[in-house]
Amino acid sequence: MWVVNFSTMATGNLSFGLFVIPMGGDLGMSRSQLGWAITARRMAAGVSSFVVGRLIDRYGPRVLIPVSAAVIGMGLIFLSRADSPWQVIAIFGLLGMTGLAAPQNIMTSVPVAKWFQQKRGMALALAATGLGIGGVFFLPITQLLLDHIGWRSTWVVMAVVFMALSIPLSAVFLRRQPEDMGLEVDGKRPVPARAGATAPSSPATEETSWTVREAFRTATMWKLLLAFALAGLAQGGTSVHRIPYWIENGFDAQIVSFSFAGDAGGAATMALFAGWMADRVSIRVIAVGSFTGLAVAMGLALIGRNEYFLFSSGILFGLSVGASMIVHSYIFAEYYGRTFLGSIRGIVLPVMMVSAAIGAPMVGYIHDGTGSYVSSWWLILSLNVMAALIISTATKPAPLLARVETPVL
Repeated sequence: MWVVNFSTMATGNLSFGLFVIPMGGDLGMSRSQLGWAITARRMAAGVSSFVVGRLIDRYGPRVLIPVSAAVIGMGLIFLSRADSPWQVIAIFGLLGMTGLAAPQNIMTSVPVAKWFQQKRGMALALAATGLGIGGVFFLPITQLLLDHIGWRSTWVVMAVVFMALSIPLSAVFLRRQPEDMGLEVDGKRPVPARAGATAPSSPATEETSWTVREAFRTATMWKLLLAFALAGLAQGGTSVHRIPYWIENGFDAQIVSFSFAGDAGGAATMALFAGWMADRVSIRVIAVGSFTGLAVAMGLALIGRNEYFLFSSGILFGLSVGASMIVHSYIFAEYYGRTFLGSIRGIVLPVMMVSAAIGAPMVGYIHDGTGSYVSSWWLILSLNVMAALIISTATKPAPLLARVETPVL
């Protein structure tokens, strides 16, 4: 899963901002149109996630990831031949429909959460660091390729690399859940029951799993949805536009690519630390820190006029995103168990994807209308602060067994 996450950074998840200026110039695409490309990707991911989540619960990632990766790879090759804005938007919609090339994709996190309980945070963190290290690796290389072979050939190179990394390993090594291999969660082997012996009760070692209906009857779920919707709107607004913002403020494109590699490196580093912390402290603490850090990073971008602010804002943003990756992957498993995790996240993800999808063109329209990103950055800062306040109140719901055992009057 680390390698798969690493390879998805070749699909433009973080590096698409480097393509904004060259693609926009060649194809005559405005910033809002380029924002709509990201919107199409995220909206499609949201629409498909309900089905993808259920398929992961039933079949696992062994077939889903190779098929999705093949579709994405061919889509990127077709993208290199695009000659009009509508084609770019349509292809990005296809990429999102697979469920693998979208931010917070559930194909690489849900299976990991199903295999681990005691060290789930660290397991998710190890897998998630592939995203950060992938950004560190692919961002500078992408800019070098853009400078030397152009944006069309760069997409072809990225497509080949992505498929070569993700398809073979997934097909060979991935499995749905430990029970499919005669194991238990955390890699334990089942202890054969002795004659006359009483089997240990599963709740002592296995968390209680909530059904989809039960989960969505809790106030906590709706608080999480609202917080993640606001944060998604904010992160969607920054996904396309942070790189051109710095370039338009006079920074060299290669220097900006290095700063965003630092962004990705910060995400990888913090994902590891946040995963370790998630097994020790309340996940809400990490969530509040993540959203607050994103707000501060946007404040640094607003006042920054030199490379110190460029790198400080980027690295802090990356650190906060790294924590956010663990929050998204961990909190629903921690609160609602692992049995129906794919189905639950398959319903939650559309809310996050739709809000993020709105953010990208929204910021584009504000830029096209005002000629500046300043108003957008203030809005995004405020959204992150609101998300931090809301999620701070999203406490873990009461244990399901305790509620079931309570007499219904």
